[in-house]
Order: sequence, then C-alpha cells, then structure tokens
Amino acid sequence: MLKESLSRLIENGITEKIFPGAAVHILTNEKTLYHNAFGFRCIKPKRVPMLCTTFFDLASLTKPIVVGTLCMQLVESGELSLDTPAEKYLPEFKHPNVTLTHLLKHTSGLPAWLPIYLRARSRENVIPYLAEVPSESQPGEKAVYSCLGYIVLGKLLERVTGESLDKLALRRIFAPLGMASTRFNPPQTWREHCAATEDSNSFERRMVNYERYDWREGVIIGQVHDENAHFLGGVSGNAGLFSTSTDIGKFCRTLINKGGDLLRPESLRTMQQVTSAKGERRCIGWAVTDDGCLYHTGFTGTSVRICLKRKLAAILLTNRVHPDADRRGIIEFRKMFHSLIYA
Repeated sequence: MLKESLSRLIENGITEKIFPGAAVHILTNEKTLYHNAFGFRCIKPKRVPMLCTTFFDLASLTKPIVVGTLCMQLVESGELSLDTPAEKYLPEFKHPNVTLTHLLKHTSGLPAWLPIYLRARSRENVIPYLAEVPSESQPGEKAVYSCLGYIVLGKLLERVTGESLDKLALRRIFAPLGMASTRFNPPQTWREHCAATEDSNSFERRMVNYERYDWREGVIIGQVHDENAHFLGGVSGNAGLFSTSTDIGKFCRTLINKGGDLLRPESLRTMQQVTSAKGERRCIGWAVTDDGCLYHTGFTGTSVRICLKRKLAAILLTNRVHPDADRRGIIEFRKMFHSLIYA
C-alpha cells in the first residue's frame, strides 16, 4: 500500500510540475522498504530518464552529512571542542563569542546568506570578509539558518586538519561507508549521469538584481548549483556534495545503527540536543522535527529525514530547480511525502 501511495504522489508531483523527476529511497536499519526513480533527470536541452543511480547536487545536505559529521568526529578525537570560540581555530574569523556549537546549530547571529562571490575579492579573502560581516543577533539568542556559518566551519575543518574538505570527507566518511558514488566536484565521467539543475543560474541573478558577474551560461549539470560554493571551487561547507539515493541510504543506515564505525553513540546523543535559542528547532548539523526526527533539505530539491527511534529513514531527491528555480510546491509536497511514511 505504501509503495502505491508513494508512486501516485511522486507521479502527481511530476504532473503538477513541482519537479521533473525524483529518486526515492525508504529504508530501515536492516532492509530497503522502497527504492525507485521517476520522471526525468534532465528536460532541457533534452529529456533524459531519472534512475536510482542518478547523481544529485545535494546542496545544503552537505551541511549535516559532511560538516556536522566531521565536527563530531574531531570532537571525539579531541581536536575540536564544541564550546570553544571558532576564532581559536580560525584566528581571522574575528567573532570572539561565536563557538562551534553556535555555528553548528545556526545560532551564531550571522546572516542567512550573502553573495560572497560578489563581495570577497578572492577565495583566500572569504573568512576575513565574513569576519567583518555584522551579526544580526547575539550568539545563542536566535536559531536562524545560515549558509555563511557552514562556510566558516568548512574552512575551520581544513585549518585544523591541514586537509581539504573533500579529501577529509572521502577519508573519514565516504570510503569507510563504501559511498563510492559520493564526492565533491564530480569527474567528467559522472556528469552525463547527474541530475540537471538550473539554466544559467537565473535565481541568483535575480537575487542580486542582475549585478555584473561572470555568470555561468546554459544548464548546469555536474557542477555545484550554489554560486558561493562554486566561487570556492566546488568544495565548501555549505554546499557542493554530489551523491546518489543509494549512497545516502548507506549514510542514513549507519546513523540508525547507533553510528556504526562513523560516530560513537554518545556523539549521536550530543548531536541531537536541540538548541534552546528562539526560532527553529536545530541541533548539530540538522533540523529536528516535532516528533524528534533529524531532517534537512537542499535548495536543489533534496531532503533526508531520519528517525533514530523508529530506525527509519526517508530520502527524497528531486531536481526541482531544473530548468528554473521558480518552481513552487516542494515544501508542501515534502509534507505530504513524509506524512505517508511517518504516519
């Protein structure tokens, strides 16, 4: 019954033009309940069918999967402390009262977003630029989702380990879990198998009122959609990760199974502690739903919801920004999707 209901819902989402295509993966700690693909991974310049093996630009799912996980691993090893000011690890980030916890739980006071690619003079100047960005609230006061905070965290991880974020994630997350179809900056051989995103990044052009910039032309396929992450070379703490519904299932199952070899059970418990700040229910890396699930979405149309108590995970990967991010309906669609699974 669940399979039929999910299939009808996804097909209706395609008919209603909420997204061109989707890959769905529902699993428990022991087995796959449902895994299927629908519609098209590309409709412009030509129609190409969606597959379960399609690579997706995960967008902000990079935050919990890579940055949240790596930070907790380094806390376990004693290389990081959650209550320590980020400035200790990244001296040029001159916000002395902002701790790692503030950044990880989106309570740093930093703005949600800024076009760094238009304001910073170079990649090397990104953290000095962010150090000068005025806070919008006191650290710990409000939970306001901030891509900027995770850009800082990505740079902080690189500074502490002396390793680039992509190599660090490969060594400490993807390789141990057998996630061979997950990485930043997909190689050319992967690109024809990637879900297409936007045509000429029209959404961000509108956001900055068509300010002059070396904008990409044509449909973006196999490159990170987010322009800040692209400015940073495709490897950033806020976005840039590509993966498949199968590989994301491996990550989810590891968390469901008490962290496996990825994180200690006590780290998972620490990670799930919800901030007391006003606003959104946030924990380390994730949002927390009213029923206690870990949840995160990506602007490109991706989402993951994990219920550790019920040992159940739901992965919905869509290309809803293709060919234009003005498509509506994904928020309500996700609610209907999860209501079927977590009823």
